Amino acid sequence: MKKIIFTLCSNNYLAHAKTLGDSVKMLTPDCHFVIGLVDKLDTRIDYTSFSEFEIIPYDKIGFPFFGDMLAAYNVIEFNTSVKPFYFDYLFRKHGKDARILYIDPDIEAYQSLDNLFTQLSDNGILLTPNLVKEPQSLAPGELASLRHGMYNLGFIGIAYTDESQRFIKWWQERLRHHCLIEKCRGIFVDQKWVDLAPLFFKDIKLIDHPGYNMAWWNLSERKLVDKDGVYYVNSTDHLLYFFHFSGYTPGTEFYTGRVNTSNQYSFSNAPELRPLFMQYTEKLKANGYETLSKHKPLLQFGSAKKDPSKTLKGRVKRVLKKMF
Repeated sequence: MKKIIFTLCSNNYLAHAKTLGDSVKMLTPDCHFVIGLVDKLDTRIDYTSFSEFEIIPYDKIGFPFFGDMLAAYNVIEFNTSVKPFYFDYLFRKHGKDARILYIDPDIEAYQSLDNLFTQLSDNGILLTPNLVKEPQSLAPGELASLRHGMYNLGFIGIAYTDESQRFIKWWQERLRHHCLIEKCRGIFVDQKWVDLAPLFFKDIKLIDHPGYNMAWWNLSERKLVDKDGVYYVNSTDHLLYFFHFSGYTPGTEFYTGRVNTSNQYSFSNAPELRPLFMQYTEKLKANGYETLSKHKPLLQFGSAKKDPSKTLKGRVKRVLKKMF
């Protein structure tokens, strides 16, 4: 069995990717860690500091239509759209015995992830729901789930099965043209599509352990516990396996900026989070965050969006013209 973990990012998120990779390699040392670089190689960046990992640029995995996708999407849309294509590539490269985890770059692991690879022995696809228990009152994670999808695609695990391969092909087809941030149409990049996956594919396991993919949207049901330097969730019965620092900007007083910067999301309302975030900040800085985060992506995103005929409104006009 080949254990593979990959992430996706542009050059400005390489410090995050290295922080994730360092934690993964320390805790799950026999896994192969891959950075899918959704950008051009930048001559100003010393990539030798990533020599422990494999960097695979997006244009090296064999999909000639990426140029059309790049022209249609913005940076977030394109970064998320290539995810199933990297799964496809990695299975072709490493074979049917590979078990592959995708993890967002703004995540850090705190325990071995071997249990996830073990679960892929009996399941083709692993997903982490945003929430795993009914909130006592309306929770931010409920509203976020309705807007962005029920499963956070900062994590997904896939083993090679007939069902998982059908899923990858289905996902690729949707993301090739519809990996959009258009919440008014019920679409949110790669993630909202996966709400449909449990209806169509039977080889899916939903992970209900609170220590996987802890983040701002599930703090209504999860509280961080530090006991003798080991992190747990809610009680010492549940280890923290990985935390998702989604929307966090180092140096601010807010643990996420994804929603807004009201005091609701400040460390003053969740003081137990501060040490974890400060440790994460120091690791980011040690991995070059202050320099790398200033690198603008070298790719030209969304050139087609500048052509009115290629916008949603323009496409609708063309369809109506054909109809009438």
